[in-house]
Amino acid sequence: MKINLPLLACVSAVCLTLAACGSDDDDSDNSGSRSSSSINSSTASSSSSSSGWELVWSDEFEGTAIDSEKWSHEVNCTGGGNNELQCYTAREENSYVAEGKLHIVARKEAFSGPAKNDDDPGYDSADTSNKRDYTSARLRSKNKGDWKYGRMEFHAQVPHGQGIWPAFWMLPTEWKYGIWPTSGELDIFEAVNLNTIYQSGERAGEINKQIHGTLHYGKLWPHNSYTGDEYTPENNVWEGFNTYAVEWEEGEIRWYLNDHHFATQTSDGWFAYYWAGQEQGFQMAEGAAPFDQLFHLIMNVAVGGNWPGNPNDETTFPQQMIVDYVRVYQCSVDSETGKGCATNVNPDIEPLPGVPAPEVKEFSLYKDGPGTFSFSVSGNTVTNTLTPAFYDNNITGNVVSNPADADGDNLMWEIMFNAQPGNAFLTSEDMAGVAGVETGFKFTGMEAYGQLTFDLWVEAIDPETELLIKLDSGWPNASFKSIEIPAVGEWTSVSVGFSDLLPNDIQPGAVNYQNITNPFVIEPKDGTAHVKLDNIRVTCLAPCSVDPVLAGVTSVLTETVDIYTGGEVGVNWDFGLGTWDDNSGHVTFAEVPDVDRGEVLDITFSSSAINGLAFIQSLSKKDGSAFVADGYLEFDIKVLSYGDNTTGLVVKAESGPSTGTGNYVITPAPAINVWQTVQINIADMIEHPTTNPAFDISAFNTPFVFLPAWDNQSGVHVQLDNIRWVKP
Repeated sequence: MKINLPLLACVSAVCLTLAACGSDDDDSDNSGSRSSSSINSSTASSSSSSSGWELVWSDEFEGTAIDSEKWSHEVNCTGGGNNELQCYTAREENSYVAEGKLHIVARKEAFSGPAKNDDDPGYDSADTSNKRDYTSARLRSKNKGDWKYGRMEFHAQVPHGQGIWPAFWMLPTEWKYGIWPTSGELDIFEAVNLNTIYQSGERAGEINKQIHGTLHYGKLWPHNSYTGDEYTPENNVWEGFNTYAVEWEEGEIRWYLNDHHFATQTSDGWFAYYWAGQEQGFQMAEGAAPFDQLFHLIMNVAVGGNWPGNPNDETTFPQQMIVDYVRVYQCSVDSETGKGCATNVNPDIEPLPGVPAPEVKEFSLYKDGPGTFSFSVSGNTVTNTLTPAFYDNNITGNVVSNPADADGDNLMWEIMFNAQPGNAFLTSEDMAGVAGVETGFKFTGMEAYGQLTFDLWVEAIDPETELLIKLDSGWPNASFKSIEIPAVGEWTSVSVGFSDLLPNDIQPGAVNYQNITNPFVIEPKDGTAHVKLDNIRVTCLAPCSVDPVLAGVTSVLTETVDIYTGGEVGVNWDFGLGTWDDNSGHVTFAEVPDVDRGEVLDITFSSSAINGLAFIQSLSKKDGSAFVADGYLEFDIKVLSYGDNTTGLVVKAESGPSTGTGNYVITPAPAINVWQTVQINIADMIEHPTTNPAFDISAFNTPFVFLPAWDNQSGVHVQLDNIRWVKP
């Protein structure tokens, strides 16, 4: 399940299972022919020994109590990382075994409990500071049943209703690649709001029967990735018992409902990018990581939350999920990889694309001398070579710097800090002589996953001395990190993540990533030091870049940007709505009410003898370089009339008068009187042929221009809504 998890509480930051409705003695199965939309239900396991699967662990719930050697309860009122409404308890009112089945029961009742998750170092089981309006149970097999690869089955009757969210899923037992979700999450089964009516979208008016299988992985929240697939069986899964399963092998995970294979994902579509410590920094994990470690099972019933929303007046309580059995199999063909035992694989199912590992980019600041950056600015090549410098408080000998110390054929930077204050740094070349370019650099897309990495030799250092590494935008706008001092007399790799940098602790200030003048600073604190440096570089996770600081550019756009949504022009576009038609009145641009949408934009063009256009603009320039790789322009359009137009409707973006992308004709032409959504890749807009000067995405002020094709505008009448630049 998708969750928003802030700091430590990774274990609770995942999917939740909701209580199933049904009578305790209802052990009937649904029936139907097996096809892409119809499945058989069976109490019999699909994992027979003939397929190579061998049973290694199970709970048939045949006793009179929950087996404490297989399951433990999580007890907290944290909301599961999804703003859910329940407290999890270990009370029999919320979970018990009877007549060969486990019952997990969600109840509507006020309850108080711990405000931290069970694995949080600050967890206090006696804490009652958090209050919730519902109770439920969440069971896990952590340290009692942990597996790497296998087939995991869950035979259960699941609940239904608005705000009800059942799930059976897995989390890593050891968080090798860091907190959620970098170490992974595997959702075997979950569903929300079963047996409710879709209120909007393509399925409006239909009954919700969907189940989901999902993986969570990648980077830390909120930069995480999650991918999976949904499946809509013909029968109603809440009316009987069904078997939900995954088959997990090295580099591949398959999802099943009653042996019907409905989704696959491979390691080509997942990754783990994590902090591996100061000497290694951020690393892209190898192989099938993060799904190459021991995981444990979780089953629970949650109420409400970000995905299902809250219960409504039609949601009844108590709700219960009834579990007939949980079984785990391992592949006897190859237990090390889990390969060779796949069940009923549908050859027509293509693996989900997922999110492949992004590129790790590197920018050299110093290697055998200072680094040089080359930029294209308005069609011209501009260079900026870093300069090694130092600050010694105007006291000769405080700092002795030799940025060209020879080590055979290689150069290194030797620095002696003999007294304080003092530091040494790499600084931007003075760019005053270059038109439109200012001194410094923009580190675009680096705040979360950028890092400084360098080789450090400590020749000598006072025992009390700290070494501070800084990014500096000009005092006092600097941020710093105190590093662990490596062993004396050996080269050591050191990495400093930008997300770990602290704001200036001497005067108020912090680094401005859009105007970094000194991209590397080393400074001793409370003592002296003698060090050598080499191979200083910035690494980051694409899309990211080192860019010039352009005159007049006030902000950098790195995430989805609203241009016009909800009847309002986005805050970045302070000039607002505008037209150009040579002051003829040919173009009218206004906001009008729409019965379903509220305010929308309404544009008319009255003449073909005069040309014109409508636009949304800012008074200052923005840098949208982050959108080139995978961003797109998206908007909704309804054509009320094409008038005399036969050559198409055009959209574009501009960075100045007559300086824009080429005229991009919307293809296919939108239908009349129907709202349609249009998406155009930013890269395609930039590359589209134009006779005007090149569009400068690093310094533009007009993200949206609309016009009928030139000399073919009379009678065109359109409406527009939900205009945005989208960054996936």
